[in-house]
Amino acid sequence: MKKRRKNTGLIIFVTAALALTYYFFFRGDYSIFKLYEYKSKLEETQKEIEVLKAKIEEQKKQNELLKNRDPFEMEKKAREKGMTKEGETIYKYEIEKEN
Repeated sequence: MKKRRKNTGLIIFVTAALALTYYFFFRGDYSIFKLYEYKSKLEETQKEIEVLKAKIEEQKKQNELLKNRDPFEMEKKAREKGMTKEGETIYKYEIEKEN
């Protein structure tokens, strides 16, 4: 009888340990798979942040040029908005799209 009780206790302990191990490694918010997924999302987000920081720096440089009234930068921006110099003619072409 005592042998059975020891074996039953051991079986219950091993089963509980396996169940907890399964839960911690494969289920829940902190499972290996979730952590790997979070890590890849973090790396992706960090890359996006770096790209946005570079865009911000470029915009700051452009803003500084416009503040200082850089003639080339001002003309570039005006032309982007469709403005022309006196006496210039704008030609617009429409390209037919193939179906």
